[in-house]
Amino acid sequence: MKKNITCLLFVLFVTTLFTGCNNSNNTFQNDNDTLNNAVTIEHTKKVKKIFYNVPSPIEMANVLHESGVQYKPEILISFKAVDKYVNVPKQALILGVYGSDLSYVRLFDQIQQSINYLSSIKKLTEDLNIPEEQGSFAVSRLENNMNNRDSLLQIVTETYSSANAYLKENERGNTATLIILGGWIEALYISTNIVDFDNPKNKQVINRIAEQKYSLSNLIELIKGYPNDKELKEYLPLMNKLHNEFSLVDIKYEKRDVVTDENKKLTTINSIVTINISKSTFEEIKKTITEIRNKIIIY
Repeated sequence: MKKNITCLLFVLFVTTLFTGCNNSNNTFQNDNDTLNNAVTIEHTKKVKKIFYNVPSPIEMANVLHESGVQYKPEILISFKAVDKYVNVPKQALILGVYGSDLSYVRLFDQIQQSINYLSSIKKLTEDLNIPEEQGSFAVSRLENNMNNRDSLLQIVTETYSSANAYLKENERGNTATLIILGGWIEALYISTNIVDFDNPKNKQVINRIAEQKYSLSNLIELIKGYPNDKELKEYLPLMNKLHNEFSLVDIKYEKRDVVTDENKKLTTINSIVTINISKSTFEEIKKTITEIRNKIIIY
């Protein structure tokens, strides 16, 4: 059976953020509402740019299948650690981390672990004062769909969508950004720790990691959009360091044929992407990702 799953590089949150963006418009607005919507729209644009280079779930599933990477549960943060995070910024970061961990365990059909992570995520949404109707993970629904991967992931996506929309509508975009940061870093931490740079089979996964140089630039801009947030500010030096390391990744796009579908009135420009990343650059990126991740998960 085809693995139609949430991919390693945080696809779970892509759907979340795109869907959440479209739920913040009201028919009647005052000046403050208009200003808030303008801020939300700008936040949304930056988020979309972050995930522009994230591969589709099916594509990433195929890539991971071909690479033959093995399940390594020891690299994940334990779902049992949820009670150790007691302040809002940490809880938001760990909510993002757990989202990526959940994607990873579900990829390898670890059903019970998926439920465990979902329970911890539900607790964090409650700790972050996201209302039940906005952040409920409907554990009973999950239990009834444990063996139905598509249904389970749909429930997860709906929950993150509602939670993220709620945060933005209530002027808590900084909290939403912390969730994005935690999830993005964890996704790269997982991916850099399950591949072997010298293994030719892992080349496609490494290329997907390399392509995140563009997402990183936009994530940094998103963080800078909250200059008064102390927690986000603390991550900028390390994120800039990571940006410098990613700048050594060379990505070239060579345009090929242009295909036009007259019926759909759609024109597609095909291109070939050439990615060059040295082992030393990859190791430096991996090292800095680990450093940021360690800062995130410390109690």
